[in-house]
Amino acid sequence: MNKISFAFLGLVCACLFATIGCAPKAPYSLVEISGVASYQGTPLPEGFRVEFEPTDGSRPSFGIIQPGGKFELVHTASQKGAKVGTCKVRVYWNENPQTNPAPEEYQEMLSKYGMTGEDAPEVEVSKKDKDFKVNFE
Repeated sequence: MNKISFAFLGLVCACLFATIGCAPKAPYSLVEISGVASYQGTPLPEGFRVEFEPTDGSRPSFGIIQPGGKFELVHTASQKGAKVGTCKVRVYWNENPQTNPAPEEYQEMLSKYGMTGEDAPEVEVSKKDKDFKVNFE
């Protein structure tokens, strides 16, 4: 390789290293939230996700349900947490409904608290919480 090739390769590498980890950050405060989501007092099974949707219309945060109904909210690929303030909490089936439909016993919950549901509870996000409880009735 000649000097120009090395210089070009060096410039390309420098640009790549400069962009690693430079994902945009939220222009507002986030707090880490994790906890348990349940339906009628029973922890949700895997296959669901909860979404904390700020009432001011800003970007929501979501958490994939793990065993025992546990979740941890993420805001972007590089940021954990939810926006400080009032959020509606919604629940969604996180699987492909054509190949793996939501269990029948959760259909009413999904219609009440999903995307079009009017009954989504509102919560106040104000501080880091590692034991947040969400119970859909």
